[in-house]
Order: sequence, then C-alpha cells, then structure tokens
Amino acid sequence: MTKQEILDTIELRQSTLKTWLNCAMMYKFRHIDKLEPSFRYPGTVHGSALHLVLAWLHEGQWKGDLRALYTKALNYQLYASEEEHIPVRWKGDQETEIEKLKLNAVEILENYRSKDYNRDALVLFAEVQFRVNILSYSFTGTIDQVRKNPDGTVELLDFKSSQMRPNYYAIPNDIQLSLYAYALKYGQLLVDGIWVKPNMLLDSVGIYFLRGHEIYKRKVPGKEVGDEKGSPFIRTTKTIQDLRAFRTEIRHQLSAMVKPWYYPNTASGACSYCSYAEHCIARNDTIPEKQADEAQLLLAELNMA
Repeated sequence: MTKQEILDTIELRQSTLKTWLNCAMMYKFRHIDKLEPSFRYPGTVHGSALHLVLAWLHEGQWKGDLRALYTKALNYQLYASEEEHIPVRWKGDQETEIEKLKLNAVEILENYRSKDYNRDALVLFAEVQFRVNILSYSFTGTIDQVRKNPDGTVELLDFKSSQMRPNYYAIPNDIQLSLYAYALKYGQLLVDGIWVKPNMLLDSVGIYFLRGHEIYKRKVPGKEVGDEKGSPFIRTTKTIQDLRAFRTEIRHQLSAMVKPWYYPNTASGACSYCSYAEHCIARNDTIPEKQADEAQLLLAELNMA
C-alpha cells in the first residue's frame, strides 16, 4: 500500500496511536488490514461498562441503584455494542464471572460516589467526542471526563480499570493524554449534536485509577481490612510548550505509521495475551507466502494444521 492508501484506510484516533505504540504488527492487523480480534477479555468489557455508569451518574443518576446501572451497562457491552459479535474469553463459568464483575463494580462505584471530590465536581464533558487537526491530519476520539473541581481547577481525566496501577512516571509522556489536552485547546467537541471549540488550557490532566477504590479483604502492612487501595488520581500538567512538543512527536510517529513497510512484532511478553495472536502466529517471515500456503494445505490434509 502507498502512503495515501494507508491514510485513506486508517482512522487517526487515540486507539490508533495507542495500538501503534504497543505493537506495530497489531496496528497493521487492526487498523490497516481491518481484522477483528479473536476475542474480548472480560476486563475490557468490565471497564467499558464502568465508563458508561460513571457518565450516567454525573448525568442525573447519582443516587441510582449501582448494581442495576452496572447490569444495564454490562448487558449493553455484551449484547448490543458494536463488538457484541466478538466472543468474550471467560476464565470459567460465565454466570459466576459476571457476578464477580458486578460485585467488583458496586464496590468501586460505591466508593467513587462516596467521595466529596466526585460528588461536588462539576462535570463539563463526559464521554464526549472530539476532532482536531494536527499537521493537516484529522484526529478523532472520545474523552472520558473533563471536570471543574470545587477549588476552581479544571482537569481532564481518563478512567482506567486495569489490574495494574499505571506507572506514575509514564503519565507525563502519555501520548493519549497529550492528544486529549491538545484537542481541548485547539480542536472541537461534539456537544448536543453541535461541534464547539472549547479553547481550554487545563490545570491538569491525568488518570483516574478506578481500582484504587477497591478495598483490602485482608490485612496487609500499613493497611486494615476495608481500607481502599489508594488514591485514584495520577496527575500531570500540559503547558502550551508541552502541546507544541506533542505536535512535533506526532509528526515523527505519523512518518512511521503511514510507511508501506514491514511491521515488526514489538509486544514481546504481551503476545500470549493478545487477541490478534492467531493472526501473528500464522505469519511466517522466512518462507515465501506461496510456499507457506502450500504447506498449510498439506498440513490440513494430514489433520495437522
């Protein structure tokens, strides 16, 4: 494919950048070849459902039944979203796993709702779509939340529900957070069907680590049973100089992303967890494609493929 063909094929979204930085091979499979993942992880579905509930809480359902709200959101992700046809790889019995997710969601959401800094925050935008031009390229995506805190500061938060707490030292260089901050300053947001330009330079941007609201089920050094696991906030700042540096970084990333080249597998240890692994494993880098196809046919005849 030529550079222009690649640009015509891919969507320049925050997920595209994230995939590219994680693994160039996955980027090719997902955004150029348009291959779908073989499966979804329960944790990914769980995180998407939590995002929905958080948006609903701040849209007028603050006192709603958390289990019912989460069940509604989870059912949407499982059975009505754009990815509902992609199977979920459950660890064990599906009903048992779903019940565990519900219990975890209620624990997280109850503790989220109990905090004054969440209750008293004025959410300006939640799950809002954006678009922004960078170097004549149009980037799009969705921002989790922009809030005005009781002290008057305005911050952007990206909700995370992964098992592992994000690395504090990686946050200042997180390319997605930079894209969100850039979009709020120079781009547009879709609000009630109308594209508006907020022109906002934020006081802070960061990760809101939802699993910080989980509680310890047994005593650990320095913590008691029932204590929450830690502050959910991991913050940094984005100055005008930072946004200009980000624009330069995007130029370098794009120059590689749109090259018609060999896309290396760079994910290393994460490969065993990748939902594109079967595509990657099937690839053979040393045998010509025609010979590899013939070998696959022979193996199939021998029931060895």
